[in-house]
Amino acid sequence: MDVKQQSGLAGLMQKNPTPQIDRKQELGKDQFLQLLVTQLKYQDPLDPMKNDEFIAQTAQFSALEQMQQVNENITMQSGLHRQVVNASTVQYIGKSVLAPGNTIELTAGQPAQFGADVPTAANLTVDITDRFGRVVDTLQLSTNQADRLEIEWDGHDANNQPLPSGTYGFKIKGINSLGDMVLPVALMKGKVSGVSYQGDKAMLSVNGKLIAPTEVLAATN
Repeated sequence: MDVKQQSGLAGLMQKNPTPQIDRKQELGKDQFLQLLVTQLKYQDPLDPMKNDEFIAQTAQFSALEQMQQVNENITMQSGLHRQVVNASTVQYIGKSVLAPGNTIELTAGQPAQFGADVPTAANLTVDITDRFGRVVDTLQLSTNQADRLEIEWDGHDANNQPLPSGTYGFKIKGINSLGDMVLPVALMKGKVSGVSYQGDKAMLSVNGKLIAPTEVLAATN
């Protein structure tokens, strides 16, 4: 029986099996060119590769080379972007920032600041807690509209006694004019003491917590 010999890479691979390539590895331009040269070397003289086949595979090689160059450019631009982001993050060190969070860093003898985003007019209750979660002081506030509140605590307990320096927490809730519960977003305020890295992401250290630069709502000297 007369069986027609296959041309192109498929025929070459049947006649000259190549080692199986790990799927995790990508076929680069060097490997592609090597396959093409090998195909030309071992092609059947009685049934050589047609011009249109050769042109098509050469075009594939050219496209592969261009795609590799694009990937290299994207990788380089991504690296430059990370460098710019990291450089801009360092400028936060030493500045006071406002970001989502419910911690207060108290220095004895000095008032502490924090905040809250309130979605509607409400009467608010703020419970200040120590590191054991015990309520040490309670503040009563109100707002007649949706607002971002800046709150100051004098650092004293419910008996007006000064509390020691350290990290405290706070919980804030409210009631609107209809008697419905209002849950503001707690905002912590503190100085950026340093920058840490999680993988290739820069994180700011504020009040003992790590926050992303994108979480910063406001920054002051």
